[in-house]
Amino acid sequence: MPALRTTALIDAPARTVAGAFIELASKRAHVVSVSDDMIAAVLPGRPFRAARLTGKCASTEAGTLLTCELSWLSPNAFVDGIAVRRPVLSLLGSVAESTRARAVELTGAPVIVGTAIVRDGRILAQRRAFPAEIAGMWELPGGRVEPGESDQDAVRRECREELGVDVSPGEAAGPDVVLPGGKLLRIYQATTDGEPKAVEHEAVRWLSRDELGDVDWLPADRILLPVFRALVDAGTHEGT
Repeated sequence: MPALRTTALIDAPARTVAGAFIELASKRAHVVSVSDDMIAAVLPGRPFRAARLTGKCASTEAGTLLTCELSWLSPNAFVDGIAVRRPVLSLLGSVAESTRARAVELTGAPVIVGTAIVRDGRILAQRRAFPAEIAGMWELPGGRVEPGESDQDAVRRECREELGVDVSPGEAAGPDVVLPGGKLLRIYQATTDGEPKAVEHEAVRWLSRDELGDVDWLPADRILLPVFRALVDAGTHEGT
């Protein structure tokens, strides 16, 4: 399987670079895998068979190092790699530069926090009651970070308002996801000793790993389902 790659150093946080890459890749391909530092997407149709575009983000002292790679199936990897080297590298260079520009643009954008509360091998989700166009869809608890408020303080406030419980925020999980209007969805892990209830939503539900695909998620949360599965798996292992 031939593969070509290019790199770019970007002056933006790794999670925001990853979010910009996801936004760009979603316009050209089908995103199939999302984790803290790696995004993979499958490109449809010709000229490559089973072409896979990946973006890997690594934090360094100088910024985020983005590595873009394109791999594909070929009966003659050596010959194919030589024949398409220039157009593939041009494509990868375009992807890297577009990601860089978008990530820099998004740095400092308004943040919507989501809260990943995992307990007994299940993650908490809530069903929207409004507005009408998304009523009935599911999301993690959370909301907008207000001016002068830290992300963690927003997690605490939103969970008190939406779930009626106090939570202890932990680390950010997964990449940022770009929302309509240029806002960023950012997920934080959190724990609580309380019993969450639906205060502003239609319902809350604890979902196991196998149940994550059973509900109709908001589009941004749906992108992060691989991250939610990884968090549930980690919580399950910690409890054993």
